[in-house]
Amino acid sequence: MAIVGIEAKKREVLGARNVKKIRQQGVVPGVFYMAGKEVVHLAFDNKSLKHFLYHGRGLVDLNIDGEKSARKCVLKSVQYHPVTEDVLHVDFLGVKMGEKFQLAVPVVLTGEPVGEKSGGILQLILRELQIECLPKDIPNQIEIDVSHLDIGDTLFVKDLALENLTILTDPNEAIANVDVTRSALSEMDEAGEEGEGEDGEGVAEETGEEAAE
Repeated sequence: MAIVGIEAKKREVLGARNVKKIRQQGVVPGVFYMAGKEVVHLAFDNKSLKHFLYHGRGLVDLNIDGEKSARKCVLKSVQYHPVTEDVLHVDFLGVKMGEKFQLAVPVVLTGEPVGEKSGGILQLILRELQIECLPKDIPNQIEIDVSHLDIGDTLFVKDLALENLTILTDPNEAIANVDVTRSALSEMDEAGEEGEGEDGEGVAEETGEEAAE
């Protein structure tokens, strides 16, 4: 299990005006919270935070300026701008190493489905799984091999078998499928039409002969 680190500073001045001002300076506001403890308001460097978000989610060492030791936590939520997709706010949830907790983990598909070789296209339907586990077992992402999927096949949550964690997402939720492309569907239709045409000619001939008799 890899632990990712992120640096932050305490944010003393709060309020909407101040938040807008620090965002213009390349700083992203955020908070750290944990049951039984006060909320800590934080400020993150925008570039460093983007790098952190890009390189996966998992157990995090939150290094707050002025504190001697890192706080163990997980990234709980990220708020993005609806147009620019800039990061607006982040929430970090503190964890106790010996206690299970719930979180959402990204899904990553691996392998080339056999259905793609026949003209199908792989579609990712469910981007995250809700799980419960101990902090030491937090995966940065859940990798799922889809190489066995053929055209028309769907992979469901109930098809997964993962160690050291419990999946809380509805087992009947679809994760991915291999759908037929327009070109492949067109080829299938053409093949079907050719077959129908041959059968049709045979039927017509038989019908004519019967009529003549």
